[in-house]
Amino acid sequence: MRIFDFARVADWDDRLATLAELAEPERWNNRHLSSKNNYPILDRYVANTFIRAYDQQKIVLADHIACFNTGLLTPGQEEIFGVFTISETYDRSRPAGQENKKWWLKTWARSGDRVLTDFMEFPALVEYWSEPKDLIFDPKLQVQLNLDHIIRDNLKRFPEELGGQVGKDGRPVEEEPEDGSEAEAEAANDKQIPVATRNALEGAVKQSIRLAKRSYRIAVPQFYRNKIQLLLPIYLRDSNEPDLALTLERHGGWYRAATVLYMDWAYSHARLLARPNSEWLGGFKSGSQDA
Repeated sequence: MRIFDFARVADWDDRLATLAELAEPERWNNRHLSSKNNYPILDRYVANTFIRAYDQQKIVLADHIACFNTGLLTPGQEEIFGVFTISETYDRSRPAGQENKKWWLKTWARSGDRVLTDFMEFPALVEYWSEPKDLIFDPKLQVQLNLDHIIRDNLKRFPEELGGQVGKDGRPVEEEPEDGSEAEAEAANDKQIPVATRNALEGAVKQSIRLAKRSYRIAVPQFYRNKIQLLLPIYLRDSNEPDLALTLERHGGWYRAATVLYMDWAYSHARLLARPNSEWLGGFKSGSQDA
């Protein structure tokens, strides 16, 4: 269940700004893709964390108040919780539902805040994996590449000089929905694959795999569509700044290269699990404008 289905939520953009200020400084904005608010990564993070908390029954109720663990910490290392109270518009004589929501998102609270004194026990962190091995690249496993499929489905995500729609500033000429379009993918099957694009991707993927085999920190785990995947950097134009992130799905004793993502999407997916500490993924830097 989404947070907006569970409760009345007013001034969501302001709520995100308040949470970003309360939490440890980190990157919550996109660097290249446009967004509907100033904190698109935090928006996605909170939305998915709440869904996970609801599914795992980690929303704790106490009389007239409820809360969930955001997974974020203050600079003083206190946990931050989302706190709900009974909505003023809730009609107890009617069943709770979309037209009669029981809860209202009141505030974000530190673990030491008085608003949380009614709770005997705070809600636990949500969980995304059961096998820690899924979070680390196994250099002994083979990676199955289907480069033609990846290019056909995602050509627009490549640099303009390789037949795509991404300029030298890293911004796409025409943006697309994050979940993609099956119709577009099927239509792309008829497109001719540029030879230069295939050669560039093949070389970049092989180089990235070589790097991952030598340092486990290169492969960054992400959570997408209820699966743990690994992300690898794809350098097509500059050896110091990746253009795309390649996703790897583990299938028993091998990996499948599934797709390539814009870097902003990759960071957002990875942030659900933890703050990425790999430099190539573009995390927060002190003194930058990314907080």
